[in-house]
Amino acid sequence: MSSTTGSDPSSLLVMCVDRDDDIGKKTGTVTPIIGRETCLNAASKLAIADPEEADANAIFAAVKVFDELSAKGYKCEVSVIAGSPAGGFEADKKMRREMEQVTKSFTASGAVLVSDGAEDEKVLPILQGIMPVVSVHRVVIKHSTSVEESYAVLGRYLKMLVFDPRYSKWALGVPGILLVTSVPFLLLNLLREASAIFAGILGIALLIRAFDVDKMVSSVRGMRPSGYIRLFSVLASLLIVQASLVQAYAALARLPEFQRLLVEPQSIFQSGPKILGVFLGESINFLWVGLGVYFGGTVLYNFLRGSTRVLRDLTGLAILGLLYFPFQQFSLILQGRGSTQLLVSFVLFGLSIVFLIIGLIYQYLRTRRRAKG
Repeated sequence: MSSTTGSDPSSLLVMCVDRDDDIGKKTGTVTPIIGRETCLNAASKLAIADPEEADANAIFAAVKVFDELSAKGYKCEVSVIAGSPAGGFEADKKMRREMEQVTKSFTASGAVLVSDGAEDEKVLPILQGIMPVVSVHRVVIKHSTSVEESYAVLGRYLKMLVFDPRYSKWALGVPGILLVTSVPFLLLNLLREASAIFAGILGIALLIRAFDVDKMVSSVRGMRPSGYIRLFSVLASLLIVQASLVQAYAALARLPEFQRLLVEPQSIFQSGPKILGVFLGESINFLWVGLGVYFGGTVLYNFLRGSTRVLRDLTGLAILGLLYFPFQQFSLILQGRGSTQLLVSFVLFGLSIVFLIIGLIYQYLRTRRRAKG
């Protein structure tokens, strides 16, 4: 119990709040409920209707607080008020009206609020507008505050995913497309083909969202020439990357170790390194070209816009080029044909070049900042 004022009023109103009106929905009891015996009867009816209902325990707790304060010599009354299942403004308006009814039947110097959770305590500002709140008594029954608040946050996010168009088209649209597409394949018992198509659709959706392709396509009408360059570079890089993966898979299909892995999955530890090396070696050329097209298009896009981000994109393009040789050597090592010393040399050389580029860019930006200042 926590006091919010320093005074000890002679008359106190112990008030229990049921903001979503569970007592009215489950028992048909009309609120406000005033008086010890009336509150006990209402709590008993609610507990019988729903033994797990926290509001019944809150009413019993309010009666207990009433008895304790009465034993200490305070002039007290206990009451239960309820809001509305609709929540929000309707609930607050109904609770204020019932508070005013209670205060007309019992004049009190202060109120003791008995609550079973953070949701009910939203009534505090309304109650304080009618009389001082000298204490708040929290009743913890089935869950803690942190769990209740976590559920409230989770509920808001779920509602946003379902009703907000910005998120629902991804959270509901993509799974909906997958489910609709699966029907004919499942009817024809083509589960393997359906899985491949699902993976393709999901991969395309993830790539579109990752590179903001949907936003670029939707803004084509008012797009500047630099925007067309960026759109072309993104789409071209996606196609080239996809082609590199298809080419690598075609090479794996001819590999004896891959055929063995399909038959004997336990051979992954023996065949896995070579399979990964072949996959990387066969895809690396087109993969790097696709990524280079993306970074090159971004560089040209930011250059035409006069943005300083062109330096960041140039750095990314340079790092991409420097990583080509280490990755190529790594694929050869996995296949048993590479050199670890050569790999380390490539990595050290690349790091030195990257540090040099970053140092020059930092010096350029600092000089430019001083010139502007």
